[in-house]
Amino acid sequence: MKHATKQRVRDRIVATACDLFYRQGYRATGINQVIAESGVAKASFYDHFPSKTDLLEAYAAATAERELDDLRAEVMALPTARERFFGPLRVLPPWFESSGYRGCPFQNVVAEAVTEAPAVQAVARRHRENLRGFFVELIENLKAEAPDSVQVDTDTLADVYLLLFEGAIAVAASYREAWPVETAVAALERFLKAA
Repeated sequence: MKHATKQRVRDRIVATACDLFYRQGYRATGINQVIAESGVAKASFYDHFPSKTDLLEAYAAATAERELDDLRAEVMALPTARERFFGPLRVLPPWFESSGYRGCPFQNVVAEAVTEAPAVQAVARRHRENLRGFFVELIENLKAEAPDSVQVDTDTLADVYLLLFEGAIAVAASYREAWPVETAVAALERFLKAA
């Protein structure tokens, strides 16, 4: 029972950090704000996270897991392999709107705090590799459903997809507009047909 309570306290702290670090930025969010908004005692906070860097690493890991799980669930619910293939890009515009075009949590935190927390860079890299692996899965499913629809090898297409996906997020955050998604979709369409 004590372990479950400790886990709930830890989860509450991480959930609060996920919200604050994403909305305000890592540097703009103080430990005291995380403690106050999570409703935990200062001693409990430091029992779980001896430093802000430890909390940042937990934030990165929790964000990576949640983002990929959410993306996978939404995309895999689509009815055809072609819709699922384009699904990761198609889910971005509603997310842009709901997040106020804040951008990718990993792009943001790596740019802001990578020198303080090299472990976050490793989490971000693993997250990108897992995302690329998901794109490989979508490509293989598309090839199985419509073998003539993909004229390029899977690894090359997965690399291009990852660049277009990440680039669409970064450019959309800069412009605060969703048009980069349509540009990325059009580029993928052309790439699918490339010899």
